[in-house]
Amino acid sequence: MKKTVLLLAAVLTIGFVSCNDKQKKEETATTEQVAETAKEEVKTTNALEGSWELVSITSAGAEGKAIDQLYPSKKPALTFEEEGKLYGNDGCNNLMGTFENKEANGLTIGDNLAGTKMFCEGVADALFTETLLSVTKYDIVDEQLVLTAGDVVVLTFKKAETTE
Repeated sequence: MKKTVLLLAAVLTIGFVSCNDKQKKEETATTEQVAETAKEEVKTTNALEGSWELVSITSAGAEGKAIDQLYPSKKPALTFEEEGKLYGNDGCNNLMGTFENKEANGLTIGDNLAGTKMFCEGVADALFTETLLSVTKYDIVDEQLVLTAGDVVVLTFKKAETTE
């Protein structure tokens, strides 16, 4: 009888240990997958991260006009932060809001984009904001941030020079 109990205890112990190993392996695999996904998301965010200055705008109302004509005082600029926050200016007013990276370089600028409401004569501030809200995708090409709406390039930025 004692031998049967000992044998049964040994079999149960081996069974529990082997189940525990399988569970640990599954947990390790899941942890590695989560870590890999997080790395991919960080790479995507890091590509956008930083300050960008407008180089060109292709939108109705901007045809045939140089950036300096559309924005005589200061060029629009954006800063993307790691936490999904966005701020900058539209050539006149300060802007702040959120953005979301999506699969395959998809980009959504938050609907709740807020800004100051100063009057700036001769500045196409509303044009910039409307165009920015239409963006669906981004690419980094030759160190420039290219924003598209559908298949049309609408805004192009260069990395802003930092002063330290």
